[in-house]
Amino acid sequence: MKEKELDMIPTDTNDNNDPKEFNIEQSLMRMEEINTLLSREGTSLQESLELYKEGVALAEECKKSLEGVEKQLKIINPEEQ
Repeated sequence: MKEKELDMIPTDTNDNNDPKEFNIEQSLMRMEEINTLLSREGTSLQESLELYKEGVALAEECKKSLEGVEKQLKIINPEEQ
C-alpha cells in the first residue's frame, strides 16, 4: 500500500484555505476509501490500524458536524422539534 493512500484528504476546501473548515462530503468519501483499503487482501496489520484510527477520527468529526447542523436547524425551526 502506498504512503499516499494513508494520508487524509485535505478538508480545507474553502477559499481562504482555513484548515479548521471541515468538509463532510470529502470526509465521507475518504471513509469509503478507507473501507475499500481495509477490505483488500494484503493490507498489513499496522496499515489496517492506521486506516482504522483515521476512519474513527473522521466519523467523530462527521458526527460533530451533523450535530452542529441539527442545532442550527432547531434554531431556525423551533416548532419542528
